[in-house]
Amino acid sequence: MLKNSDTTIKADLRKKSSIMDEIEYSNYNIQACMVILVIMMVLLLSIISVVTAQNPNLV
Repeated sequence: MLKNSDTTIKADLRKKSSIMDEIEYSNYNIQACMVILVIMMVLLLSIISVVTAQNPNLV
């Protein structure tokens, strides 16, 4: 039988108290997240503007 002699448990014991800590720990690029957020907002606003241009009574 194979015997596993490595019994160390690897866990991150640092306290993650905010979203910024989570982003920094998980190595997300903040600029890429902001670019994606801006693109999604532009798409959402363009869809809303097209819908309201077709039916001005909606707003």
